[in-house]
Amino acid sequence: MKNQLLLIVLLSFWSAFATAELRVMTLNAEWLWTPFDHKVDGSKFNKGDMSESGYLAEISFYAALVKQHRIQVLAISEIENALVAAHIAGKLGGKWRAYFKQGRDTATGQDVAILSNLELVKGSVTDFHFPSGTIEGSNKSKRLSKLVGAQFWVESAGVKKKVGVITSHFLSKRNDSKAKSNKRQRQAVALIKAVNILRKETDKIIVMGDFNDFLHSPTLAILRDQQRLSSVKVGLVGAKYRIDHILYQGLLEKQSQLIDLKNYSDHDALMTEFY
Repeated sequence: MKNQLLLIVLLSFWSAFATAELRVMTLNAEWLWTPFDHKVDGSKFNKGDMSESGYLAEISFYAALVKQHRIQVLAISEIENALVAAHIAGKLGGKWRAYFKQGRDTATGQDVAILSNLELVKGSVTDFHFPSGTIEGSNKSKRLSKLVGAQFWVESAGVKKKVGVITSHFLSKRNDSKAKSNKRQRQAVALIKAVNILRKETDKIIVMGDFNDFLHSPTLAILRDQQRLSSVKVGLVGAKYRIDHILYQGLLEKQSQLIDLKNYSDHDALMTEFY
């Protein structure tokens, strides 16, 4: 009888927990530069400001995509500045807010942001002081240049719990080399330092972004941090060549999918539903 009661309690708890969905998305907007700040970020590499009509169309496309898939947390990379993130949040309306920390990549001017309609844990938005990382066999270090983290309140079975979210954008894979691969591995070590800071606050963590490396690369092996972080699973076709990733801890993956960003980006968006 006691075993039956325990089973009923566990099933009830599981049912309540399993219905609590958290839907997240990461996307690379491919040089989303706003014409409304009257300047062009990026001292060496940039594609210049977009036309007003083209920019507004792209902002509207991303906002519609978020609404269509009922996303609650969006990580976006290759944006010019905080204004771009604010424009997307404004287009989404309601409780949506943008969370941004000015990056250090002055050469390209590229930055990242987190957007969400969830309740923010006050004072939790951080750049973790842009940590650096080293790898075995070398004393060279590589510092992260694009990074932002935040914590949000998510209610499950009537209980509010913190979920920590981090996004970053690693060194480009274009004209790749062993040296560039090693730099991305150093960035992965640096990102794990940020994850470990977040672990002091919560055991529910989502790490997502354009890490410019494949699922089975040394870079992603470091990010999985000896399986303390898990990679979401998205089919078999092209999966091993995907460079945008969502990793997580303390959550259960329900389903994940790639979403075509049409002519707005050379990447697919990646979304995951957790419960």
